[in-house]
Amino acid sequence: MRYIPVIILLLITVLARGFVRGTDEAPAVPALTPFEIEQMPAPGIADTSCNRITGNVQALEGLFGEFARLERGEKQLPVAILQLGDSHVQAGFFPNRVRSRLQMLFGDAGRGLIAPLRLSGTNEPPDYAIASSGKWTASRCTQVSPDEMPGVTGMALSGNGRTAEFTITAKDSPFDRLRAFHHREAPLLKAPDSLTDDILCPLGDTEESTMIPLRETVTSVTLRSATTDTAYARQVYYGFSLENGNRGILFHSMGINGNTFTAMNRNPQIVRQAVPLQPELIILSLGTNDSYGRNFDEAAVGAQVEKLIGLLKKYFPLCPLLLTTPMECWSRVRVKGRYVRKPNPNAERVRDQIVQAAGRHGLPVWDFYAVAGGDGAMERWYRAGLAGADRIHLSHDGYRLQGDLLCDALVKAYNGYKELHGTTGTVAGDLQLKKIGTRTAATDAAEKK
Repeated sequence: MRYIPVIILLLITVLARGFVRGTDEAPAVPALTPFEIEQMPAPGIADTSCNRITGNVQALEGLFGEFARLERGEKQLPVAILQLGDSHVQAGFFPNRVRSRLQMLFGDAGRGLIAPLRLSGTNEPPDYAIASSGKWTASRCTQVSPDEMPGVTGMALSGNGRTAEFTITAKDSPFDRLRAFHHREAPLLKAPDSLTDDILCPLGDTEESTMIPLRETVTSVTLRSATTDTAYARQVYYGFSLENGNRGILFHSMGINGNTFTAMNRNPQIVRQAVPLQPELIILSLGTNDSYGRNFDEAAVGAQVEKLIGLLKKYFPLCPLLLTTPMECWSRVRVKGRYVRKPNPNAERVRDQIVQAAGRHGLPVWDFYAVAGGDGAMERWYRAGLAGADRIHLSHDGYRLQGDLLCDALVKAYNGYKELHGTTGTVAGDLQLKKIGTRTAATDAAEKK
């Protein structure tokens, strides 16, 4: 058989985590260092007094228990986290900051999920590259009628050549295995013979994902497939997960420009295909794009939030879900015959719908709208060099600060869990705000991971 049935994946979860090295080979978790934000460009730019996880924080206790096992060196398998979002996530600076921070504290299990965004004609995070000599047609979840249904990365690349080729490079995140995500009728991608054995059905494969083990750790690999079987001739690929078999944090992120709750609900296969990633936390970071539109309907947005929560619970019934809210954003409005930019009042309404949904479903929530400063925050962030001229997107430093704030809120909640359960010592302290514009070598090195 070409694939192991999905039921086998569920029965052999531990093995499916993928060729984990023995305890004697697993590197030690890096020494825990105080967590602090090195850069706060202006006094009051963020409301750190409310930078905490609220709502049903107890829902995260299972995750925190795994963090504690990593910290004590008792856990050899990675703890996977999946973030679903829009352009704020696609750019990579926000999720990469959270990833590097958590991996500094608990260990680095790999780069995680990556997407061939540049091949699809859009921006790609700077810490990896996916190249191909073939010609591809891109589809995205934001399209109402895409040529191909998008996959776990929120997009799809489709080609009609006799072969497919992808060169994947992540120079700061060495890996010794990949999980390829593809159409169920796509030809299998294979690494060069010098790097892998010819295993057709390694444990953990599904119809839409294939684990590719490598004989050695690399920072770049070229995968190829040949269309030799007419039953498997559909050249449609979604992305890859880069892993290293170490214990620690495996932080996956999926972001698509313009993504909305509605677009995610229109493409339930995105959530279904994420099952092999086996996340122990899902972070839902949507809402900005839902606040736009001439026919904005607050109740309709709330219904879409409810629907996506239901979809995630269907496929991940035991996985905690952390909701986040978007900060204030601006929009272009016509005033006296010309267009001007003004704060978008619908942003707060979307935020309210997300917070209310968290309350109804007993979910934890990180209210970035409030943490960023509430009303008027976007202009303050822009004047501090933390937001773009469109007053919608943040600058690179702005996204890094957002990642710092989210990670700090998670760590505060984790320290609270440790205190509650009588575990001595904390992983991180409160924010320590330093001089304007300062950075450290440790921060820059962590960001490259």
